[in-house]
Amino acid sequence: MIELAIDTGSGALSVALIDGDTVLAERHDVIGRGHAEAIVGVVADVVGSRGDAVRGIVVGVGPGSFTGVRIGIAAARALGLAWEVPVTGIGSLALMAAAAFAVDPANTVVAIADAGRGRAYWQLFARDGCRPLTEPAAGDDTTITIPDGAAIAGSGRTVMASRRIAVTHPRAADACRLDRSARVAAVPLYIGAAP
Repeated sequence: MIELAIDTGSGALSVALIDGDTVLAERHDVIGRGHAEAIVGVVADVVGSRGDAVRGIVVGVGPGSFTGVRIGIAAARALGLAWEVPVTGIGSLALMAAAAFAVDPANTVVAIADAGRGRAYWQLFARDGCRPLTEPAAGDDTTITIPDGAAIAGSGRTVMASRRIAVTHPRAADACRLDRSARVAAVPLYIGAAP
């Protein structure tokens, strides 16, 4: 089943066309700002003439940038209405963990995303099915627990282990690496960071 995948909750504007575990087309651009202005053009570029083949949309729900997450979800919902296809969500930290497991033999990964103002979001995942072992959390770097042997994927200020993987932003194409059971409602996931 061909799906459009979108994640805009970080500095990256990430859009992919996936079919099961295959990436058909992708754009992943670290743009910082301007997601709202660029997303329609990027989707058009990725989808091309295959719009009629899209049977679903999966969108990153965060945690991430308040505005960025909402832009991605709004775009996904609008496209879902126009194409008359279902829209589901996926955790942005799960996308990062899936990318990390694809390149690292670790049994666990801590996915870390920049939450701004010296804070971070993080979540621990197990290799088997990229299963979450903790709920997403937020706070400053000193509150992140890294289990022995775990790899670290993501951005944020922290460089707390030698097993850091070069995954800095959620990549929409990594939705093809996640089981459908990882899908959630397409509503923003907001968690508060400790001051």
